[in-house]
Amino acid sequence: MRCINKGLKRAVSLFSTVLVLGMFLNGCSGNTEIENTFTADRPGFGIQGESGDTDISYFAEDLCVADEDVRAIEAETSDALAACFFNLDTREILYAENIHDKLYPASTTKIMTALVALEQGDLDAQTTVSQEAITFHESGVSTAKLKEGDVLTLRQLLYGLLVVSANDAANVIAEMTAGSIDQFVALMNEKAAQIGATNTHFVNPNGLHDEEHYTTAYDLYLMFQEAMKYDLFLEILEAPSYDVTYLSAGGTEVTASWTSSNLFTKGDVTVPDGVSAAGGKTGTTSAAKCCLVQLFEDAQGQRYVAIILGCSDRSVMYQEMQSFLSDLNN
Repeated sequence: MRCINKGLKRAVSLFSTVLVLGMFLNGCSGNTEIENTFTADRPGFGIQGESGDTDISYFAEDLCVADEDVRAIEAETSDALAACFFNLDTREILYAENIHDKLYPASTTKIMTALVALEQGDLDAQTTVSQEAITFHESGVSTAKLKEGDVLTLRQLLYGLLVVSANDAANVIAEMTAGSIDQFVALMNEKAAQIGATNTHFVNPNGLHDEEHYTTAYDLYLMFQEAMKYDLFLEILEAPSYDVTYLSAGGTEVTASWTSSNLFTKGDVTVPDGVSAAGGKTGTTSAAKCCLVQLFEDAQGQRYVAIILGCSDRSVMYQEMQSFLSDLNN
């Protein structure tokens, strides 16, 4: 199992060309059958140049590609519904289990929320918190305790989104960036399709449960890989806490300290010597169970992404993720 180091350029037009050629070769009978499109990611497939070499591949640049389970390392993930461990530098798939199964993502959704905001927004622009953005019908929702009329910058809201996993910050970001939550969700789905996360569908920017809100472990990898292109994204994920000062509706200063929801980032869960936990995004709902997308770095500076979805218990989730790390420096 390996990865393809070619661009996403002309993917749509190439796919259309394949369809047209397929119809032509089959006499436009309507019985055209396209072979498994995952073969386009494998060595030797793509568009052939005059020399016979593959000039263009169909999918994204520098990505790991897997269409089956992989066990290149020993790991214990029996409690997880899906799990994977990828070397981002060598683009090796070291572990993959059920990575294309559609599952509820909980607050790992906020990776895409951050990605769209970083791509579309102005970090230093200010916005005013609306009542709609802070209104939730569920109990026990994680928030930054924002109030109607509070004024914050997008940069501050992104810290609230990713550090404390604030659902109110997610809604405010959506309204600020796109004018409404619905319009922002449309941008999220558009971006997911653009990066190849085709087994994903969002209905909100925060990850609160909805049966039509789902993704896969592999699609989350695609989102995380894209979001990592922004330095601020990684800076925020690495922060164990964030001290913030903003204005209330009455014009008085509000100060708060937001603490990370990630136990690796806080140092409450250990990693082997020579390995560092370089930041990640948690997610928990009763339907999604416990989820985590986490970046690690080994002693040689190589980076790895680990994803676990659907663990029944938070402590078990961290134990299973730790099982990926035992052989990193061997």
